[in-house]
Amino acid sequence: MFVTLAAALAILGGCNRPVSDPKLLRAIHFEAQTLMRSYRPEHPNERKNVPKGQWPAVIAGLRPENIMVHSTGVEIVTKSGFDGGYGYEVPRTKAGLSMPVACYSEPSPGVFWHDPC
Repeated sequence: MFVTLAAALAILGGCNRPVSDPKLLRAIHFEAQTLMRSYRPEHPNERKNVPKGQWPAVIAGLRPENIMVHSTGVEIVTKSGFDGGYGYEVPRTKAGLSMPVACYSEPSPGVFWHDPC
């Protein structure tokens, strides 16, 4: 299943807009939860970069520039910039979002998309 989803994402990869397919968004949420368990930071403000070779298939299909796990969730940066760039965030709770809530849309429960803010 994840291979098919990853292939679909490869077609959409590099786009600076969120995917809309509910299956893909659920898979992103699931994989982010797995990353939170595997890369738990030791300190509250620590961010752990996930090595590219260890990116889960569906998230890798987004062609991110970087994936970071921090104490409040997972950031999937699809295009970086001084203004926050573009990407997904899967927080442990909605209060854990790293930017102001006005910067986000929520294409699926627990999966947030942000544009430059």
